[in-house]
Amino acid sequence: MSVEMNEDTKTQLLHVIAQEAKSMGLAVFVVGGAVRDHLQGRRATDIDLAVSADPFPLGRRVAGEMGATFIILDEVYLVGRLVWHGEIIDLACFKGGVATIAEDLGQRDFTVNSMAFSLVDWLAGADPQSLVDPYQGEKDLSFKQLRLVYDGAMADDPLRIMRGYRFRAQTGFSLDADFTTASATAIARLDQVAVERLVAELQLIFASARAGMVMEDMAHAGILQFVFPELAIGHDVSQPGSHHLDVLAHNLEALSCLEKVLADLERFFGEQASQMKKYVADQMHHRCLKWAALFHDVGKVATRGEKEGRITFYQHDQHGAALFKREIAPRLKLPKHDAELVALFISQHMRPFHLCNIKRQGPVSVKACLRLAKALGDHIPGLFLLAMADSLAGDGEDKPADMEGEIASLFALVWQVMESHITPVLSAPLLLDGQDLINAGLDPGPLFKEIFSELELLQVTGDIISKKQAFAWLAHYTTSSK
Repeated sequence: MSVEMNEDTKTQLLHVIAQEAKSMGLAVFVVGGAVRDHLQGRRATDIDLAVSADPFPLGRRVAGEMGATFIILDEVYLVGRLVWHGEIIDLACFKGGVATIAEDLGQRDFTVNSMAFSLVDWLAGADPQSLVDPYQGEKDLSFKQLRLVYDGAMADDPLRIMRGYRFRAQTGFSLDADFTTASATAIARLDQVAVERLVAELQLIFASARAGMVMEDMAHAGILQFVFPELAIGHDVSQPGSHHLDVLAHNLEALSCLEKVLADLERFFGEQASQMKKYVADQMHHRCLKWAALFHDVGKVATRGEKEGRITFYQHDQHGAALFKREIAPRLKLPKHDAELVALFISQHMRPFHLCNIKRQGPVSVKACLRLAKALGDHIPGLFLLAMADSLAGDGEDKPADMEGEIASLFALVWQVMESHITPVLSAPLLLDGQDLINAGLDPGPLFKEIFSELELLQVTGDIISKKQAFAWLAHYTTSSK
């Protein structure tokens, strides 16, 4: 089959699908996000096709014609995927085996997702006059509103609660009153949804720039207690004078504040913003920071106490990290590396504030910076992003006047010490190794770790810069420690 080579790859593939579908007597429609994007004046990238019958024969024929790959994604619901030169197009049978595209659209979730163009019309330019829109999705799109297609949508699939909030996070659209009413009656059935499907929606929410806003919406709607009960119990748990919000509201606000910081790194970190940008360019880092912001004080409820009339949360950081890693992450089936990084951030989130306290009294030592580096490694920028969000989320009368400025200044100091003193030492072998210690007459054991830690610090501070100096120090150290 001849295909115009001046067309982009995806369009070439769509033309062949259209021609083969016509020869097979199949009706094919472009549905979903591509339609929304087109109507909003954006170039559609992901193309999903709805086919009037089993799409597998069509997919296989196109794959054979084009030298593409056809993959079966779901044998029950008849969903397949064509892959050609890096382009991906999904094909699915009309939902429920219905006969028309209007019936198929009637089984979808939101009206803005229940519009279609025939593939032929799409390739001809997708004139809005040819839009298949039985549920007034285009109108809701113009009003930036998410409205359910039919009354029983939530009952049929409670995950649509989460999908609604996910679409709100991605688009900024409002949820209409009927959505709120329907979700209230379906909340209790969320525990019937496979946790993998639930978390997939949550991860998409966290990937957006509106996760904080949406989590607050979910809290107000009573949904958060079903998704994150460990957070919900922080409602009405009061805090010390440096805070103006209860524990739940503070966790939610920290997430919103993190998003504000990420949107304007230069404002909060000045010249050091470039380090932050490099860090959050990694999507795992970005994702885990969102989780950590939301859960950073999850340990406060269990550790709340009072001392001399003051509210205390001793060890809430360690308790929260253990709770997240031991109970929350396994329940949500989060990847192990995500769970470990989020728990690390939670366990360490108070350190920048402690160092700020030290800095007010005098210089922060190289040893303190080394300890931070050993605890956080490459994640120091992430820790300070979290600290900045945490600080912004607390606005009580007892809060230090320029806490955010102190955090930014501390990060600049720590980063300078890292680059000039710590990284060169940590990235190279120590001046002495285990064999050197054995040759000096020492037996392997706990003492080796103690010696290496002390030597590492002395190399970082510049007190020892040669192997000769290291041996001289070792001789003195072992003699004095006997």
